[in-house]
Amino acid sequence: MRAIQWMVALAAVPLGLPAPASAATTDPEVIVYRFPGVRDDGGVAGVGLATVFHCTNFSGTSEILRFVTRDGNATLKTNVSQGIAHLQTMTAVTHNSAGLPVNVDLATGAVPAGTTAIAATSTNIICTAMTFDASGSNPTGGVALRGIRFSPVPGSQE
Repeated sequence: MRAIQWMVALAAVPLGLPAPASAATTDPEVIVYRFPGVRDDGGVAGVGLATVFHCTNFSGTSEILRFVTRDGNATLKTNVSQGIAHLQTMTAVTHNSAGLPVNVDLATGAVPAGTTAIAATSTNIICTAMTFDASGSNPTGGVALRGIRFSPVPGSQE
């Protein structure tokens, strides 16, 4: 009988624990990714080499994303924030492309070798990045950039 009481008590413990809080646009920003190898040749829209970032929000609520790009000498090129809805995928580029729908033009100007940090009001964001031909003549061609994940999603292994 005592064993049954203990089992019931242990089963009730998770019911009394609070669920993890969902983040929102009012929460503090935390760095979720840093992408080294960011490049842009400084070309006008639809021409030359650019870097594209794709980020998806799966937090359950709207969040804020911030893209901070620096060149190889650590000079700040841009610092841009943008709202992103739940399950929305946002596309941000260092300069606009002819063959890619874009939500955010970071307008970095020339970045010969740089880095972009992506911060968000939630860790429930995933991002990828690649350098590509902004002319749209080769929409599937590009070089994937390896992002370094900071602040992983609780309970995940990345």
